[in-house]
Amino acid sequence: MNMSSLVNNEKKGLIEQWFNENRIVVGFAIGFIAVYLIFALAMQSKWYTVMQIKFAYRNNNVDILNRYIDIPSIVGGCYDDVTGDLFSGVNMKAQEKQTFNQFYKLIKPAVCQGTVNIVNEYMTENKWLPPRGSSVLKGREMGIDYEELLERSLVKDTLIKKIGRAETNKTGQTILPILVVDRYTNTEFTLQFLLEKDKSYVWRIVKIINYHDYLVHVRDLCAGDISAYINGTQMRITQYNTYFRRLQGQFSLLAENINETTPAIERTKVKNFILYKIIPAYRDRENYLQMVNVPSGALHLHILRMQSNAKTIEAWQDFAAGMGTNDPMELTKAEENYQAALVLEQKVCDIIKKMPALFIPEIE
Repeated sequence: MNMSSLVNNEKKGLIEQWFNENRIVVGFAIGFIAVYLIFALAMQSKWYTVMQIKFAYRNNNVDILNRYIDIPSIVGGCYDDVTGDLFSGVNMKAQEKQTFNQFYKLIKPAVCQGTVNIVNEYMTENKWLPPRGSSVLKGREMGIDYEELLERSLVKDTLIKKIGRAETNKTGQTILPILVVDRYTNTEFTLQFLLEKDKSYVWRIVKIINYHDYLVHVRDLCAGDISAYINGTQMRITQYNTYFRRLQGQFSLLAENINETTPAIERTKVKNFILYKIIPAYRDRENYLQMVNVPSGALHLHILRMQSNAKTIEAWQDFAAGMGTNDPMELTKAEENYQAALVLEQKVCDIIKKMPALFIPEIE
């Protein structure tokens, strides 16, 4: 046996001795590496993504939801589905529809970014908060009624009932079926969320494949309820509106010459007319609306009517107070409430006329 063989045998012996002495450490290291590799592969699986989404939804974990749900992409796709469906059933020239489509494409980035912020706030606060601060979605700065656009999207009225398992559809796409229910019509629907791998090979939700089908399904159900509600209340509402116009005419005559120098006795006449004629009339309509049997699909329309009536009463109450005391602040508050009531009433009229209930640019 030569020197080289002796050295090799000695090395082998030392290695074997080391392994024997450190068998537990070596086994632990191998096991740790194996577990790590298995876990790393699992993290890149569809199963792991779905498990994380379920966990995050149950525990309201916004960070995890944002990690596995591409909210900006989903909002963008949903925006296209909502705006593309706005004028269904509305008699409109092709040129007008084209102009509206261009308008909605123009404002899409700002509206979608604002919506992403609102969705993130909802996931954090667990309640829908209106646009505030410097948001361009406040009021009508974007040329639209954003609240009605959000209402049209059904996002605030859709509740999750069950999150399913990832599966492959007929076209080879990986989808996550989620059973939801529309709270107005109490209709169940299975939305199909598309899963795709990102650059890090992590599966994420990027789109709702059949969201447009859901919008059409609920819209068609609501259409029958809205029609029944309108027909059932039309006669009484027309009678009220006729009476309100008559009262408005009488009020205009009484208040025609009212100014800062008008004697208190004349102001009191106007104030009493409001308190004992106009407000009781709106109270009577309020009582009637509270007694109406409202089909579930017409609930949004009915709520808008109730809100409009309530805001109108507030406006007249403030006007009466300002008229009695000649208080400019009360009169200013009355004007603000009156304008708010007009906005609500416009929404009611838009729904009844089957318009999209959005403020849109005029067509020359």
